[in-house]
Amino acid sequence: MLRIRARRPSRPVLTAVGAVAVILIGSIAATTVATHRMPATVTVAGILGLPPISSAQAYNLAPATRTIRPVTVTDSTGLLADYVSASSLISEQSAHGLRTVGSGSSVATVDGTAVRRSGTSPDASFSYLLHGSGKGAQTVRVEEAGSASSSYDVLVGTTTLHQRRPTAADYAFGGRAIGMVHYALTVPAAAIAADGTYRLTFRNTATPGDGAQIAGVWDSAATGAAQAPFGGSVTNPKGASGTGTTVLKSDIFGAPYVIYDFGKDVAGTVSLDVDNRAGSPKIGVAFSESIQFLTTQSDFSQDPSGVATETHFFQPAAGRSTINDSVIRGGFRYLMLYLAAPGELSVSNLALHFTGDPDNPDLRNYKGAFFSSDTTLNKLWYSGAYTTQLSTIASNTGRPYPAQPGPVANDVTVAKGTSFLSDGAKRDRLDWGGDNGISGPVALLTTGRGEAVQNSIEWFGDHPFPNGQIPGVYLPAPAGFQSAWGEYAAWWVHNYWTYYLYTGDRAFLDSYYSAMKGNLAWFATQVGADHLWDVSGATSGHWGYGQSGKETYDNAVYTMALRDAAAAAAVEEDTSAASSYTTRATQTAAAVNATLWDDTAGAYLVLPGSTAHPLDGNTMAVVAGIATGDRATRALAFVHKTLGTPLGELNVDSTDNNNVSNVISPFVSYQELLADSALGTAAGDTQAMSDLRRTWAHMLTGDTTSTLWETVSPSGGLGLGSYTSMAHGWGTGPTAYLTNQLLGVTPTSGGFASFQVAPRPAGGVTWAQGTVPTPRGPIGAGWRQHGQSFQIAVTAPAGSSYRIVLPDGTGTVVVGGATVFEAGHAVTGSSSGTVRRSGGDLVLEGLHGTTDITTS
Repeated sequence: MLRIRARRPSRPVLTAVGAVAVILIGSIAATTVATHRMPATVTVAGILGLPPISSAQAYNLAPATRTIRPVTVTDSTGLLADYVSASSLISEQSAHGLRTVGSGSSVATVDGTAVRRSGTSPDASFSYLLHGSGKGAQTVRVEEAGSASSSYDVLVGTTTLHQRRPTAADYAFGGRAIGMVHYALTVPAAAIAADGTYRLTFRNTATPGDGAQIAGVWDSAATGAAQAPFGGSVTNPKGASGTGTTVLKSDIFGAPYVIYDFGKDVAGTVSLDVDNRAGSPKIGVAFSESIQFLTTQSDFSQDPSGVATETHFFQPAAGRSTINDSVIRGGFRYLMLYLAAPGELSVSNLALHFTGDPDNPDLRNYKGAFFSSDTTLNKLWYSGAYTTQLSTIASNTGRPYPAQPGPVANDVTVAKGTSFLSDGAKRDRLDWGGDNGISGPVALLTTGRGEAVQNSIEWFGDHPFPNGQIPGVYLPAPAGFQSAWGEYAAWWVHNYWTYYLYTGDRAFLDSYYSAMKGNLAWFATQVGADHLWDVSGATSGHWGYGQSGKETYDNAVYTMALRDAAAAAAVEEDTSAASSYTTRATQTAAAVNATLWDDTAGAYLVLPGSTAHPLDGNTMAVVAGIATGDRATRALAFVHKTLGTPLGELNVDSTDNNNVSNVISPFVSYQELLADSALGTAAGDTQAMSDLRRTWAHMLTGDTTSTLWETVSPSGGLGLGSYTSMAHGWGTGPTAYLTNQLLGVTPTSGGFASFQVAPRPAGGVTWAQGTVPTPRGPIGAGWRQHGQSFQIAVTAPAGSSYRIVLPDGTGTVVVGGATVFEAGHAVTGSSSGTVRRSGGDLVLEGLHGTTDITTS
């Protein structure tokens, strides 16, 4: 065992164990020292005195079986006294005495749902006569079309029971519909007439905006009785979710419901046993990832929204039967079961067949792991892992596009093989190249299963356009492969190289090398004499907006792709191509710096002629190595100061007619994490942890504690309203960051044949450990801080080598009792060789087996 001890505080004490250890500082000459092996049973946790890595399984969200049942009931009508629906004039007028005051009240279809509108005139109103249970206060549920401007009051008589005002949560960027929402209010007993009726009024304020847009109103009570032909009931609502029975009964004007909670986002097909006891009841099964958007209409999963019928309906025959829903619902936590037609039936054995990660026989058997002193970080790592599993779907269960009227479906082939890595479980259920730049590595770092990742990359590599361009997305026939989103053609190169780095699959690299070269040859035709890629015409389009031109962001992604291509060419021993790609990357990087840098602001512009500074362009410039040194520091300081909010950085500082959607995008925010970490400073690492906690930890609050989102509104809501995917592959960046940066493990050659461990401790984390799956076997890595001491341990599979980069490794270094480095210089004549410092870091290279290092 080799020990390297320091003579001053805060200097390294190193213990390396393996066949050979080579100590190297920067690119300086090495010292070779013979060492001994530790016992084969040694673990990183054992070396560091940490809890066993198996303890992290407590955070694993994957189900143990593919049959899942709800965990609780969140709401039920119980005794339903009355129900009025805007979709029926008989319900509104004959049964509930509709009255309107002022002009403009009408029934309209909003977000695909019939709603009663009060109109946009100040103080206009409409009202219904509702039939209560006859005893005590009544609970009213209202479903309405969400609006960012609606302002109205809900009254009984002259008493205001609810004030509806625009809030920051009423938000969906790009003019997209918010979707159907709901709220509840209480009608006091004193407001109810002796016959149990009361008139509920929806009255505009002086500035009503969209006014009231009401789809349905329910009246429930704890006691009393419904009066025919109104109301209904739910008996034993929990029964269907366990071993019991739930009974739903509805009169003509009733829609009794139960809301079941699966405890986390799930995906699959629903089954239930029913006994049709009376009438012709029609069962509605509605879904939502968030309770905010759980209504009888379900949240949005199709595009355009409001076209397809999102709720699933069944009308069982008399007697007993089993309903096996053939339509996959990808991504939901809450399920509403309700009667949409009169009758009585019992429901039992309500269950979900889980369809996420379909080719995985053991959903919880992750090959990778992460565990740290910070509970939130542990939750984020496993939430990202589970989100990726949900987004891994069967290749023939993609979403139709565009949406068609009628029952919803997820039944089209949109990728090769049996499964692929889609963008999101609920939507779009399509293969998007840019999204896979984040979720692909996450899949490989967690479950360790690469088939779906490979299928996603090969699907595009198998179908280049005649000009060589790799498609950015495949839309279901007849649309097919798309040349738009040209940015994703660059991401394909990155995904191609990253997959090889993680898997070492040389056959894959060889098979798609010509496709990569053809893709980059097409890029060359899109780059002018100024060396900037002009994204225009049929190739325009971005991760979240439709801008065209010579943009900083697109050119940064292109530069990254060229550098990845050069690395692939080097493996293929294609020196000419490697040299060409490197030269092109250097030229484009220089052009971005010369043309798009705004020195006054200290940031990059969206594109020439713009005055706006985007988050994506500035962070990707750092990630791609375009911005280095002081320029990188300034660019990141700008975005943190100018774009920062309590929930993360916005996308741009000015709209400037540039179409950049000003929300918080986890896709771009992940590049921000990488950029902050790439600074290689303690301040950068601290900022990265702040970014992570602000944007992603927020997603684990409220009723969405299991998965990571597609987008976040500036107020912390869902940036696309009901349409937002809350289990989205591009939101899983924290999982990769925690393994690659905080823990510090990254591949440096194909299949982790060689790798680096360069931990970036920050954010008050006192220890972290993890397992990284590789083709040769698992890598174990971990570190802990205690006072002035920092200890790191690594175990590596046979046949691999690695280097360790230690932060803050400076001062005097003693090897075997001999001083080999002191006062910033190697000690001449040292029998142990030369050890030097590179900046503030120590780099130990050529390590094998197990290494244990302590700095003190």
